[in-house]
Amino acid sequence: MTASSQRQGTQRQGLQGQVAQRGRILVVDDDPAMRAAIRRVLAPHYELELVDGVATVEEAFVPGRFDLALLDVQLGDGDGYSLCRWIRQADPETEVVLMTGSVSQPDEKLYRSLEEEAFYFLFKPFERRVLLALLERCLRLRRERRIKERYARELSRDLERARGFQRSLLPDGPVEAGGWIADGRFLPCDALGGDFYALLEERGGDGLVFSVADVVGHGVSAAMVAGMLRSVLDAARRRHPEPDRVWGEILSGVDFFDGPRYATMVFGRLGSDGSVCYFNAGHPPMLLQDRAGAVRELGATGLFVSRLFADRPRRVEEVRMGPGDRLLAYSDGLFEARDPSDRELGLAGVVECLRESRELPLAEALEAVIGALETHVGERPLEDDVTVLLIERRG
Repeated sequence: MTASSQRQGTQRQGLQGQVAQRGRILVVDDDPAMRAAIRRVLAPHYELELVDGVATVEEAFVPGRFDLALLDVQLGDGDGYSLCRWIRQADPETEVVLMTGSVSQPDEKLYRSLEEEAFYFLFKPFERRVLLALLERCLRLRRERRIKERYARELSRDLERARGFQRSLLPDGPVEAGGWIADGRFLPCDALGGDFYALLEERGGDGLVFSVADVVGHGVSAAMVAGMLRSVLDAARRRHPEPDRVWGEILSGVDFFDGPRYATMVFGRLGSDGSVCYFNAGHPPMLLQDRAGAVRELGATGLFVSRLFADRPRRVEEVRMGPGDRLLAYSDGLFEARDPSDRELGLAGVVECLRESRELPLAEALEAVIGALETHVGERPLEDDVTVLLIERRG
């Protein structure tokens, strides 16, 4: 290929790109004089295809080929309203502008145009400047809409990847070690949530460590902070698994908490001897249920996870669980969930569900708690993230 041929090919590609950017318009009018007039006005600015009737359009129309269709209402083999409907069904991305030379019943014509989802309606004769301004505005809005839709799709894909990553941080099923079994559920109220729970086997399989945390707020911002808090927790646990040391390292490691940002958290070690050594940093009380079904609360042992409370008193508690005893840890989204009449499930509702599911296996008892929540809220969407963790001492 010669240099001259290469230049000509490049020029043709450039002109094709310019034509595509200018917009592609289908013009349907059975009056040759009107088609010629429209060609004179639009050809310098747009790529045009001019046809004389409905049959020609329906035979040759290809979705995605045109950005806009300019249709006469009265055609020799049909009407523009029906053709508008047909085009919008064949390709919803193609905008339609209707035009007519009849000035009778203008309100009825405008109504039909709106009913068929046309972008605009013009009466002939129209000025050159009006037609050009209208079509340019229509195509500009179409371009902007497509950019927004593309951005929304990309954002949706990013959120789905983030959801997948957040799910990957959670256990993929029950965890069992050292005479313990535990399982949990996480129900975010938005695409992403600010809760998390952790279940990890102790070295040597002598027991489990567990945690439930709730970062104030929900959505993307809370999820980002929750991810960083989870990293701080994991690093602290690896260095010093004792709950008091973990708590201290978490408080010194949350320098990324901005302003009044805080979180609540429970963390505990489940020993092979049935011991539960834990701290509760401003979190809702855990519920300890014995084999007979009696339930008691294990309340907070200190204030929130926050830089503001790093020097406040805190303590670690210990209880002992026997075979068949259960421990429920959860976020406040569980008992604060509201039904359609704005009534909370309440802590009493959670306790009642525990009692009713006492004879069920652990997995079924956990599903009973989730089922009670879903039954309570009905069709009302969750307003806060919900995390539930159920632990049982096997013996």
